[in-house]
Amino acid sequence: MEAVLGRGEFCYVASVTRHGPHVTPMVFALAGGRVWVTTSRGSVKARAWRLDPSVAGLVRAGDVSVAFTGTVRTFDLLEVDSWVRDLFEAPALAVASTRFTRKNARFFAGYAVDARHVPLSWTPPGRVFTAIELERVAVVDASGVAETFGEWPRALTSVPRFRATRAGTGPLEGLPDDVRSPLGESGEGALALEGPDGSVVLPAGWTAQGGGLYAALAREALELAGLPEATSRAAFAIDRPSWWRARNMTGAMVRGTGEVVVPEALVSGAASASRIARAAGVTHAAAAVVRLRAEQLVWWRGWSSGTVAVA
Repeated sequence: MEAVLGRGEFCYVASVTRHGPHVTPMVFALAGGRVWVTTSRGSVKARAWRLDPSVAGLVRAGDVSVAFTGTVRTFDLLEVDSWVRDLFEAPALAVASTRFTRKNARFFAGYAVDARHVPLSWTPPGRVFTAIELERVAVVDASGVAETFGEWPRALTSVPRFRATRAGTGPLEGLPDDVRSPLGESGEGALALEGPDGSVVLPAGWTAQGGGLYAALAREALELAGLPEATSRAAFAIDRPSWWRARNMTGAMVRGTGEVVVPEALVSGAASASRIARAAGVTHAAAAVVRLRAEQLVWWRGWSSGTVAVA
């Protein structure tokens, strides 16, 4: 687990909002058994954490990923009421800050290059340092779940019949051209699903076909979401990150509902669902597909971002 967290470049963190999970990539570091991230004080995540500190996350390192759930604890110099509490955490904060800076040094170099363009919210005075206390952890690979820590539900319900969405506007057509084009028509993403035990974030391949957007992964991995019904509130993050320059990062989050499709559980449409799984890069015999029905598209490119409602 620690090896994966050490090699991973980004952590896809999902927060709880009234619209369902909100998942985006963040730079991070592991220190003291906690995952440390930083975000703008006024960001959606920071506002969500004030209401509900529950989070889920995903870190990829090649073909192996670590999915986790936990609770956030923020450290904000502008919150006077927290100064006494933070004083007791000073040694841990010092270690975490050092590791965070060392692990993400290339991004700090990128900020230096783009110093005149970096918004205040992206600079240290505008951000809060956050620790995620890990409660459940699962190591996931292409074949399914390799190892778990903590109690994970193992439930999954599929729709009985499936027909691919062939007509309609492309699922990413609402995005600006300079965001949609780099994302392409398939790739890897982070799938956040809201279950009865909270949200989880899982590694998934994806493909856009006709009017449909689909995520695919091993059925065993999808069972970690513990979904008692075939539909769930969902979010899917797709991005093209830069190795060192935040200004060049491009991505989108699709928010709405996810419809679980397990080919081997279908009365009809199994062949079509299996073809979609393969198109998304998942060749495992026990694959599962989640059809994403978008209600909202959130996009980012460098310092700019926006939201598009889907009719």
